[in-house]
Amino acid sequence: MLLRWQFAVLTLLGAVALALMLVNAGLFTLNRDVQTALGQRQQYVQQTVALESLYRDIVKALAELAVKGNDPQLIAILSAQGLSVTFDGPAGAASATATAAPSTTAAAPAKKPEKAK
Repeated sequence: MLLRWQFAVLTLLGAVALALMLVNAGLFTLNRDVQTALGQRQQYVQQTVALESLYRDIVKALAELAVKGNDPQLIAILSAQGLSVTFDGPAGAASATATAAPSTTAAAPAKKPEKAK
């Protein structure tokens, strides 16, 4: 038979174990939700990186069309999207480049030049 104080200690330990189990279950659920959201963001970034070169080619083609056709409306559309069109080459050249503000995507680190011995 348990003494009164032994019963109280065991009951208290059981209540603490139950409380810890509930906290653990809550943290597990919260962690799973955060991991799901993070996975969705990661998938979005991976898909966006794959399309970046396509978007760059589209913008370059639009800039070249704007220069060839001397189209101020197309230049205004590109400017409204944060792109500036600059003309490369002589005045009659049909090449143009569109540059955007610095993007927030991470670029690959540049290699450090090797020291000559």
